Amino acid sequence: MTDRRLDLMLYVATLEGGGAERVFVRLANHYAAEGRRVALLVNRPDGPIARLVSPDVRVIAAGGRNAVRSVPRLVGILKREGPRAVICGLTTANLAMVMATKIVELTTGTRPRLMVCERNEFTTASRRLHPAKRWVFTAMVRALYPLADKVSGNATGVVEDISRVARLAPDAVCVIPNPAPELSDIQDARASAPPHPWLSDNRPVAIAMGRLVPQKDYPTMLRALAGADEALRLIVLGTGPDKDKLEALAGSLGLADRVDFVGFQFNRFDYLAQGDLFVLSSVTEGFPNALIEAISFGLPCVSTDCAGGGPRDILASTFPQALSPVGDSAAMARAMNDALRQPPTPEVIAALASSYSVARIADQFVAEVMA
Repeated sequence: MTDRRLDLMLYVATLEGGGAERVFVRLANHYAAEGRRVALLVNRPDGPIARLVSPDVRVIAAGGRNAVRSVPRLVGILKREGPRAVICGLTTANLAMVMATKIVELTTGTRPRLMVCERNEFTTASRRLHPAKRWVFTAMVRALYPLADKVSGNATGVVEDISRVARLAPDAVCVIPNPAPELSDIQDARASAPPHPWLSDNRPVAIAMGRLVPQKDYPTMLRALAGADEALRLIVLGTGPDKDKLEALAGSLGLADRVDFVGFQFNRFDYLAQGDLFVLSSVTEGFPNALIEAISFGLPCVSTDCAGGGPRDILASTFPQALSPVGDSAAMARAMNDALRQPPTPEVIAALASSYSVARIADQFVAEVMA
């Protein structure tokens, strides 16, 4: 009898458009194109990036708004589908899947191989939680993560941090970066018309992408813009609860006519194709998708050297001058001016992306989860 079990199940809670969700969609699409039997498991199947899922990828909706409360549903799905391996991402989804696979093992005597993926430095990210909730999450990570077959992080600092928190052995963890964009997507974006009137002017334009939340520390970016070359303007792609405060800050800094918060843009690559500079000001990042995307387009980049270590992993060996201290708007302003006045060639910048192909990254995931 032919074994028709799933080769891989990828689990992420939503398809809302975050970096982790985009990576999982791209991995699922790649595995399906290779002919693997793959399913994308989500709590809720709707969201801005649902349209990116290949028709060859089976989407399974677990239902429910909270990953941990979805554990009974996850148990039923695992028993029904019998995947050989599961790869899941983001802390709450990771905790839920570890519990679900353990219950499956206790009730059936077997379970799939399991990799849980951290996308940001846990210690830094958890500081935003209420102390009681932070204690609960830390205790759960410490108790449950060692039950997974492998724990991955997308940057060196992320892996070092989760290893300390969960007290993991060195052979239980690995670093797997996020993939760069496909060449076809880059070519399509370069052939597109400028998506914003500023991108048709002769003045330089910086691009920033990410949710408008404290983690991204847009106030430092805005203050850096105020101290940078007066010709430079900034387009920010993303939505979030801090939008009104950031617009007010931009106004108080005299930047109202130099900053445009354009919200979530599905065609973000069109902005990167036409921009002159990419800026990231986060206090913590794993492996920032937006940064490797900007590099793939040959854009000069400036980033904070933040917790999690992703920007340092990407930039330090080739462009150390692109890194500035967290929260230091004056240093970021200097780096922005330097990048505009003496930019590296686009070919040198884009060459960095060559080691981050989706095929190479997808192979790493399979090799590590099945090791």
